[in-house]
Amino acid sequence: MPVTVFKDAPSDEVAPGVTRSRLEPGGKDGPGGIVRDSDQPGGCTWTQMWFLGRPEDSWRMMLPDIRMAPNQLWPLHWHDCWTAVVVLDGSVLMGDWWMKRGDVLIAAPGVEYGLLLNGPKGCELLEIFARDILSPGGYGEEYRDHPTLTYLKGLETIDFVPRPPARVENGSRQVVPVDATPGLQKGHLDGNAWWDLGDPGDPERGIVFDRKLAAGETLPSGSVDDWRGALVLDGSMTVGDTEFVKGDVLLVEPAAKVPEITGGAAGAHLLELARTAAALTR
Repeated sequence: MPVTVFKDAPSDEVAPGVTRSRLEPGGKDGPGGIVRDSDQPGGCTWTQMWFLGRPEDSWRMMLPDIRMAPNQLWPLHWHDCWTAVVVLDGSVLMGDWWMKRGDVLIAAPGVEYGLLLNGPKGCELLEIFARDILSPGGYGEEYRDHPTLTYLKGLETIDFVPRPPARVENGSRQVVPVDATPGLQKGHLDGNAWWDLGDPGDPERGIVFDRKLAAGETLPSGSVDDWRGALVLDGSMTVGDTEFVKGDVLLVEPAAKVPEITGGAAGAHLLELARTAAALTR
């Protein structure tokens, strides 16, 4: 059985061009325990995804929510766009770094990272791709018979390519050290974090950041010129008359007017995403 992909995320209209969606329940165990209880060789992987952008756009920001089995092992790989990995539940060994809830890895295009070894209870993470058309990336040729790729991903879906000179040394190792690798950056969601997925001066760069709203704190109604998204990590908020709780996702189309946002009784911690810099202000 290949990786299970669930694309039809639930959604409700909050206002024209403004949508509330939500993560499926279950955390690292998957909805109904599908990941935890699977007999899949190599462990089950379950994925749900959202896009910031329309199918006809030249590219979209892609937001996969990935649930993976305990101790599952994925080899070194790379993507050809900027990538942000955000751990939501459980843990994962990313190269030589044990990532836990709230930890973030930023990878520049073409920079190899891994291996990925899920923790003893499994892992749920977002692997955010700044440009979906460049997300497939590749694996080194030595992984043509890797069990996880064989049984879960399907070898026919993967590009196995020779490493360029800058990455050839990785062919003789199982782990890419994060701190020692240019193009890899550690971070954590602390309520004031910000990462540019691209050159800071590039108006078409993607942006990932987080913020905390205090109880009763408001953000005024407004609109922006590109796609914007937000995930409620903790707490709650209202957008107009619609309540958002932990696990809910706010999706905003260009020029759509977002109603006033108000932090709930315990405030709200948000992971926010902008397809480009135009999604920040108008």
